[in-house]
Amino acid sequence: MGIDLKKYLEELEVLVNIDSGSYDVEGLNKMADALEEMYKNDGLFVTRRQLETEGHPHLVATTHDMKELDGKDKPWDIMFIGHIDTVFPAGTVAERPFSIDGNYVKGPGAADMKAGDLMALHLIRELRNEFPDKCFAIVNNGDEELGSPYSGELLLELAKNAKYALDMEPGRITGNFVHERKGSLEYWVDIHGVASHAGSYPDKGASSIREAGRWIDCCSKLHKSLPGLTVNVGVINGGTASNVVPEHTHMKIDVRIMDYSQAEVVEAAFNELVANPFDERIKSEYIKYSDMPPMRFTDETKMMVEILKEEAAKMDYEFDFESSGGASDASFVSGGGTPIIDACGPHGDNLHNENEYFLLDTVEKRYDLIANLIRRLLMK
Repeated sequence: MGIDLKKYLEELEVLVNIDSGSYDVEGLNKMADALEEMYKNDGLFVTRRQLETEGHPHLVATTHDMKELDGKDKPWDIMFIGHIDTVFPAGTVAERPFSIDGNYVKGPGAADMKAGDLMALHLIRELRNEFPDKCFAIVNNGDEELGSPYSGELLLELAKNAKYALDMEPGRITGNFVHERKGSLEYWVDIHGVASHAGSYPDKGASSIREAGRWIDCCSKLHKSLPGLTVNVGVINGGTASNVVPEHTHMKIDVRIMDYSQAEVVEAAFNELVANPFDERIKSEYIKYSDMPPMRFTDETKMMVEILKEEAAKMDYEFDFESSGGASDASFVSGGGTPIIDACGPHGDNLHNENEYFLLDTVEKRYDLIANLIRRLLMK
């Protein structure tokens, strides 16, 4: 049957023209309201949660009532995942709303990833009629651009319900899919020193910034010390004035890993710094703020990749598969033991900036390819 492109674009305009930045909880809930209404209008069963005290919304929509599936091992035959938050603050839609410029579809979050979120619903509209006994599920969260600190554990648990999963993140502009990702961890470090007048009493102070320099040096040595390991001190704030020995410094450190043994190496180095400051009056502490596991390339994922290649060959559709250092919620699903392919949405580019777009002429062929993949999986 194929996608109804006119209806798809009409519905997408509604979604893109809702500000839903990760920190805009009011806007996120408006976005969740719009999707929930669409899901219910299509007869899906919807569960909605507000996660943690910030109130980020989380939606689970299924073609079957979960009560009917009680006791069934992996009751969801296909699970789609997609975040509804963007990186853009409230007011962005007023500046540059949804638009179509030739082959370019634009607007905040148009590519990343409202186009893919909506494509999942259109796939279900068609495939549920072909496979009425199969259960399809859509899982949407509102904190992915923050590293999914509130929804990550829930995603990992929900993934255990699914046989196969597809992350509807935008396809690469080349059309490439992602079949493997590094794990992504963010550490927050707080260093507490002793303040003092830098001119009159420098030795009475214990500089938190000087100690932070030791952490930065350590991170530089860890960076690429193991295959695939990267360590980046991305944020550092400390001190109050140039003539004051700084009492407090805060850092945020991004770590990408191939497997958790590398995280153990990093944390061992951090523990050594905590235990051995340059001055015994210094106290350092760190927390792991977010933790996305690696997305693994398993035998089942390889099988999905091979089916995609076979179906693409029938369509004369050329693309490749990539490993990525970037993180996505596909990592949580993989961590739950479910095979998943990422970047299943239309081809997009310039993500996270004002020139974000996806290519209109890739919607139908991406849709048809994913639909054929699902048909093959459901007939296994």
